[in-house]
Amino acid sequence: MTSSTELKELLDHKELFIFDLDGTMFNSLGDLAPAVNYALKAFGVQQISKDNVRSCIGNGSRNLIRRSVASGLMFAAGKTAGEPIAGKSNAEHLDVRNAEAVAAVLESAGFDEAKIDEVLKTYSNYYWEHCTEDTEPYEGVIEIIKRINALGKNAAMLTNKPELPAKKILAKFGLIGGESADLISAYLCGDTSPERKPSPAGIFAIMNQFGIAAEKAVMIGDDTPDVMAAKNAGIDSIICLKGFGRPENLLPLEPKYTAGHIKDFAELL
Repeated sequence: MTSSTELKELLDHKELFIFDLDGTMFNSLGDLAPAVNYALKAFGVQQISKDNVRSCIGNGSRNLIRRSVASGLMFAAGKTAGEPIAGKSNAEHLDVRNAEAVAAVLESAGFDEAKIDEVLKTYSNYYWEHCTEDTEPYEGVIEIIKRINALGKNAAMLTNKPELPAKKILAKFGLIGGESADLISAYLCGDTSPERKPSPAGIFAIMNQFGIAAEKAVMIGDDTPDVMAAKNAGIDSIICLKGFGRPENLLPLEPKYTAGHIKDFAELL
């Protein structure tokens, strides 16, 4: 992991801090997993464990549902699903990050895109109602965002999550919608960003909003879309290896700066 000295030097030179939401700012798994399983049960698909739901997170709600449905179908057939397992074939184990393998499992069970739409709607409606019941900010998150604002710098959020639950979470913890100025002064979501991560379009839009150059911006995230969006935008990133992403997936992407989580560098700014 990157040394505290290197992280402090990086943070001191930045003016715009763009945070991911799930797995970076907030541990939302406690609300995501019940919503996923509510939708799976509604469509007769075997429910999956919280850790399996975690492995399905990334690239937006639709991909979460596609991967979760395919995982439930695999478990119901006596097989496994999740992160890659060495030595297991596609017939035995579903790598949920393999889009082609996920599509094949869904197709074989008759889950076309129209049916996935129905599952997604059921999930989204349930999640919207319950998305702040068991979601908490990671240690150090609120503190670092307050410090960014106190220093006259800018904190923003870029997530592939839909806007409605994202705003509800930010508002619950006082980051937007309070009596004073929003602590998160710009945010783009999966249904409001020009394009979803790993596209750099959302980062470009936020930088343009503040008039801040790439060398003064940093992306703080925890998964592959965050690493790649930052690289594609030509900005630095700090990748938290104890979020929802898996280090074995992240480290081969060669992120320049890494930490355990935000608490490890929150006081360096």
